[in-house]
Amino acid sequence: MRSIALACCLFLGLAAAAMAQATAGYSAHSGDAALTYHWVHTNAPPNGGCGCFALNGVGASASLNLTTHVAVVAEFSIDHTSKALASNNSLSLTSFMGGARYHLPNPWMHGVHALQPFAQVLVGGARAGGGIAGVADHTSALAGRLGGGIDLPVSALLTLRIAQGDYYMTTFANTADNRQNNLLFGAGIVFNWSR
Repeated sequence: MRSIALACCLFLGLAAAAMAQATAGYSAHSGDAALTYHWVHTNAPPNGGCGCFALNGVGASASLNLTTHVAVVAEFSIDHTSKALASNNSLSLTSFMGGARYHLPNPWMHGVHALQPFAQVLVGGARAGGGIAGVADHTSALAGRLGGGIDLPVSALLTLRIAQGDYYMTTFANTADNRQNNLLFGAGIVFNWSR
């Protein structure tokens, strides 16, 4: 798991450096750091029924804008429930991901407080722990998220992430297809920075 996370970080670092050199003349290199609340709807059991339950958690992310629309992103998140599957078993899901974010053009709104929609794709690793993980307790797997959100600028330094929604796939071993199809919804605070 550590090697996957290190490889992702190295890849993103090299990509950021290459893009920074390629766009050195572009004056608006900036980024953000975000703290978000997550609600994850998961369907961990592979028994044909939903077997669905919810996890609550937080995510911390950072991004670096390479161009007006494209940014590289790194995110760490931890989501937890103490009563998975109507039982007293707990589950903690920790993920480390990196990827790209695309800030969509917004022709219908203008000004400093215009909504800023974005789409993103993140890949990396996840780790499961707790009673519901059973024999898979503290195991690692590949994970990925595909989705987007809407940011609302409040000031030059502060933005509200008013909505975020991602398809969140994990590949922990189970008795069927070794895949969990989850949905992540979130909201939070984004701190902008520029250089």
